[in-house]
Amino acid sequence: MKKRSLGIKSKIFVSLSCFYHLFSLSSLRILRTVLHGKNFNNSLKKAVGRRMNMHRVRTAVLSAVAATSLVWGAGSAGAADLNKVLEVGIKANQMAQQSQEKINKTVDQTDKIIGDYKAVLRTVEGLRVYNAQLQRQIDLQVVEMGKLSNSIKGVTYIKRQITPLMMDMVAALGDFIEYDLPIKREERLAGIERLRELMDNPNVDASEKFRSVFELYQIESEYGRAVQAYTDKVVVGGNELEVDMLHIGRIALVYQTRDGKQSGMWDVETKSWVPLAESYRKPIKNALAVANKQAAADTLLRLPLTAPIAGKMETAQ
Repeated sequence: MKKRSLGIKSKIFVSLSCFYHLFSLSSLRILRTVLHGKNFNNSLKKAVGRRMNMHRVRTAVLSAVAATSLVWGAGSAGAADLNKVLEVGIKANQMAQQSQEKINKTVDQTDKIIGDYKAVLRTVEGLRVYNAQLQRQIDLQVVEMGKLSNSIKGVTYIKRQITPLMMDMVAALGDFIEYDLPIKREERLAGIERLRELMDNPNVDASEKFRSVFELYQIESEYGRAVQAYTDKVVVGGNELEVDMLHIGRIALVYQTRDGKQSGMWDVETKSWVPLAESYRKPIKNALAVANKQAAADTLLRLPLTAPIAGKMETAQ
């Protein structure tokens, strides 16, 4: 009986030794795969999977050993030892499953952390490029600010120089109107007065002041080219008359009363209104009609020239 028990135990020992050898080789392969694998996570999963298979093989071997022992008719002591071995194998298999679950969970968490880390790296790279672009824009704006600063200094100097120039221009234009033909004189002098008030207004920019001066100069220039008819009042021989006035540029300034009976012109030498002969009544009337666009401008008009030529009063034919 003892010899038979020893034989059974020897066979079980041999079987367990073979299983241990297989299990050790599997463990070495797992370790080699982990150390030399290119992808740690995938290698770890594969290695642990193979180890799980080895646990299953171990369980099968133990089951086969148990069956062999039963066939050979092992005693109660051998069966008890075999049950212990099987229980150890089952517990080891359960522990391996739990370890595999923990490893899978750890790998998933690692993958998530790596993914989050890569996303953060992409965000950081995008912010780096954006900040570099903003820095270039800031550098260009600093250069432009320097240019604007220099321009402001130049404008300040020009402003100091242009203000006296504008004052001289206004004064010169006022003197010109005083000595010019009395074409809408009151209206033109009122424009000069408004311009002087504008020059004294501190709330108006220098550019606006210069624009107003230039605009008034343009209006005065137009008087030298325009042909206009308008209503005005003149004093002739101490009498004030309401008349239709006609000016052709600055070479002729004549009037005719509303009833058409009296006509006259401006004498630049005496700076007064003088009456004209009866022969000018109809030509002046026709000229007024042309200026008011009541007649075609295809008629040669005979009008007196207001501007002196060679010191004498001339007549335009």
